[in-house]
Amino acid sequence: MDQREKRLAGCFLAVFPDLSMEEVVKASSNSVRNWDSVAGVTLLATVEEEFGISIELEELERFNSFSGFMGYLQEIDHSDQVPRDTYAV
Repeated sequence: MDQREKRLAGCFLAVFPDLSMEEVVKASSNSVRNWDSVAGVTLLATVEEEFGISIELEELERFNSFSGFMGYLQEIDHSDQVPRDTYAV
């Protein structure tokens, strides 16, 4: 588990403290019994604060699982990277 996954898992555990780490990485709104709308909003706010991001309303539907959050975080990481061939030599 890389650092980003650990940070995201920490967000999930802050909202769903009864989950094990194995359950966190498989967590979804369908598999976590107490993942209701309030927990979903709390999780979203926790992730935004932890990673210093702002999630657009149009994107909300993809944030219903640990893997959905990870996919988004990976996408924004890649969009911030500058291709190597643009560096001055």
